[in-house]
Amino acid sequence: MVQTSADLYQQLINWHKIKHTGECENIPSALSAQYLNQLATLVLLPISKQFGKLTITYGFTSPELSRYIQRYSPSGTAPNLDQHACVEVNTKDMLICDRNGAACDFLVKGYENRMHEVAQYICQYLPFDKLYFYGRNRPIHISVSNKPLGHLQLMKNSKNGRRYPGKKAFDNDAIVLANEL
Repeated sequence: MVQTSADLYQQLINWHKIKHTGECENIPSALSAQYLNQLATLVLLPISKQFGKLTITYGFTSPELSRYIQRYSPSGTAPNLDQHACVEVNTKDMLICDRNGAACDFLVKGYENRMHEVAQYICQYLPFDKLYFYGRNRPIHISVSNKPLGHLQLMKNSKNGRRYPGKKAFDNDAIVLANEL
């Protein structure tokens, strides 16, 4: 079943209801909604058409949801870098992430152990800002922005389980690096 951009947009907003028990508003501002629509339409929908059903494992984080996550389950998150907050502002009226755009992490049903194939497709055919690749059996982090970098970042795990950046590449070099996964 191919998902619609509206289905994917709703997943970007409601992903947290499966993962977190707290009741948080997760409503994007008008500009954040535009970026989320761009992510759903230009990136997630073509992936769904090519590979099948996507599950958003980490999507949009409103300021309220971001505060909740940072309080109760901050491990592995970097709100000031990861674009999940889009263009939302914190309580000091400062952008949570100044990179603009929108981001999500996702898996594709049937490709749970072959996410490298999805990463290769994204690098080859889609307009993305950043793609963080954590492994063949891990969700892909993908973002869009008004000035897409086409940046593929391979992530590694240290012996104590901390993630750190490995190889990276941009544009055509990202295609080459993705084909090595």
